[in-house]
Amino acid sequence: MSYPQPLADAPQSHTHMHRQLAEPQPRICLRTLAEQLKLEQVTIIGNASGEWQPAAEGLTFIFNGTQWSQQNAPQGQVVNIANGGFAESQYAFEVQGHPQAVQLAKALTQVATELTESLGCWPSSGLTTVVLMLQLANLVQVQRMSLLPSLQRSIELPETLHLPCMVHNWLGERRIAKTLLCERLDWVEFTLMPWEPMSKDSETDEVSETDSSENKQTLCEDPFEQLELLRQSNLAPSVSEETKQTLRQHLAKLAHTPYEIWQQCADHSKLKACEPLFFNHLPESQTSPWYLMDYQASQYLDAIRHQQAYCRQQLAD
Repeated sequence: MSYPQPLADAPQSHTHMHRQLAEPQPRICLRTLAEQLKLEQVTIIGNASGEWQPAAEGLTFIFNGTQWSQQNAPQGQVVNIANGGFAESQYAFEVQGHPQAVQLAKALTQVATELTESLGCWPSSGLTTVVLMLQLANLVQVQRMSLLPSLQRSIELPETLHLPCMVHNWLGERRIAKTLLCERLDWVEFTLMPWEPMSKDSETDEVSETDSSENKQTLCEDPFEQLELLRQSNLAPSVSEETKQTLRQHLAKLAHTPYEIWQQCADHSKLKACEPLFFNHLPESQTSPWYLMDYQASQYLDAIRHQQAYCRQQLAD
């Protein structure tokens, strides 16, 4: 199983969003806005891969000008939510294609600011829109969005450049999104299936060089304790190549640890404690965890993160 890399928020616009935390805008009443808009049904289209068309009924929200085949598409149904940094807006978002665009942009900014405290960073446009629309519309459908974009780096990506999606706390976003699930929300792609183990063909030298008996021993250990090694490496001013090699081996083992082991050891506090390991909300000014910028290490992150997201999905609230 793999996750497509979405057209996520670009670094410059993300930096712009943080100005909203320092200079909050006057609050608006969402109940009043809901009465003005009278939205019965809305459809939210994420930036993951896959074909899509605007919904036949209600408004369809897209992000940053998502493209689609406009042949036979309904007219006047699509509303674009753009990052304010690109549009040079005073708000973190700019809404295009709706008569109440300014009010919607203010509402999105307000909701995002409120979500930041729980996430430890600015939320994605997708989660922000879902949270807002559940307060404004009677029915909400979400497509092409799992809130778990890939952290796997390509070999061509320079080590100095971070993945745009790395600035968001996706595990935290799924934690919040789980509390939103209700009969008014149709979100098929949010539900995860068990992780499909990495194939032998995709294994790197770190796995092939690891003794099988050592692997068996690791599987009996608490994988969350193994992740603590990553947290400790983040606290060091620099990480040697020797240490990185050892930690890559730990990541490889964790990526192959069966779900049953994760589930046996998981609880809400452990899962929340691991969230900061997988994002850096200020990569322009704050050093990123080395494994988020390392090609080899990043190949294992999706598997590990999926196991944690799946554990939270299965845990009772």
